[in-house]
Amino acid sequence: MSKVPAGWELKSLGEVAELQRGFDLPAKDRVDGNIPIISSGGYSGFHNEPRATSPGIVTGRYGSIGDVYFIEEDFWPLNTSLWVKNFHGNEPKYLYYLLSSIDYKKFSDKTGVPGVNRNDLHAIKVFVPPYKEQTKIAQILSTWDKAIATTEKLIGNSQQQKKTLMQSLLTGKKRLPGFEGEWLSEELGSLGETYSGLTGKTKEDFGSGYPYISYMNVYKNTEINIDFSEKVNIGPKENQYRVSYGDIFFTTSSETPEEVGMSSVLLSHIEDTYLNSFCFGYRLFTFEKVLPEFCKFVFRGDEMRRKISKLAQGATRYNLSKKRLMLLRIVLPPLPEQQKIAAVLTAADNEIELLQKKLAFLKQEKAALMQQLLTGKRRVKIHTTEECMDA
Repeated sequence: MSKVPAGWELKSLGEVAELQRGFDLPAKDRVDGNIPIISSGGYSGFHNEPRATSPGIVTGRYGSIGDVYFIEEDFWPLNTSLWVKNFHGNEPKYLYYLLSSIDYKKFSDKTGVPGVNRNDLHAIKVFVPPYKEQTKIAQILSTWDKAIATTEKLIGNSQQQKKTLMQSLLTGKKRLPGFEGEWLSEELGSLGETYSGLTGKTKEDFGSGYPYISYMNVYKNTEINIDFSEKVNIGPKENQYRVSYGDIFFTTSSETPEEVGMSSVLLSHIEDTYLNSFCFGYRLFTFEKVLPEFCKFVFRGDEMRRKISKLAQGATRYNLSKKRLMLLRIVLPPLPEQQKIAAVLTAADNEIELLQKKLAFLKQEKAALMQQLLTGKRRVKIHTTEECMDA
């Protein structure tokens, strides 16, 4: 541990924030009310009476560890959690940030289920600044938290707006200015054909060779991220399908029917690249009836997702039949309208992406600042007026 900053003290965490195990509250004993129940995973329902008064700090004791919650109302901490019983005269919000800086996994029991012992946490040595400095540090970090919360809200609003746009534009319920006329219904099998992902591969084949598109790349993205590093060895005589611009990929199986057949479109020109074994590809015969840019959104739209989910077959794991998928019908506007719809939804995606980058930057900057402030490497001014985020 580094040198104690001037004016600060070195104490054990238990001297600063006394942790106590939460209280049992079986579902049968809960009574409807407005008192939040806090478990290791956060808010977990309501009850009619509290066991702890606000402000409060709760973290996971068993099951889920690492998250720390600041509670601004009376609450009931569940037995899977630890809560701060005694702040010992310290600023509660400062202690929230102090507890948030701890790597709880280092103290997790060596068992199958994550868990921490409060006595181990109490023994941790921490630097403790004077109360006024604690308050100032808490104010500074709270300002960053407000900026993060505002950005998260903007992302949520933008995502909801995009979802509303997709529901109206992809079904023809709302037409963009300048477009009219009927849309055509086409069977997927008449627009393209499917092909398989990698076959005949073992784990020894992976790690070097040619690039391939992974399952998670398809599952997580509406458009394939080509900045990938997954590699597979392909022999000179192997008959494996290469991916091509405009191909649409579908996940073959999932644990739930709602997640079967998640799609992603390749909108980049790449060479000698393959598809993982747990997905299959769909290649359009021509781009004169349907545009890949439009497919990026229509196959992830609510209506098409409902249709694909209904095709899922299985009990403990669900699978998607390529043949049955090809029997589905898709409603298509004329190409100029497809292009315009794709442009509008792409603009919405770009706005969300910019906000997500801003959010990541704010979280990164706050984490760096928090580390400096909580260790005294960066000191705050107590008696002068300053912008909190400029500390």
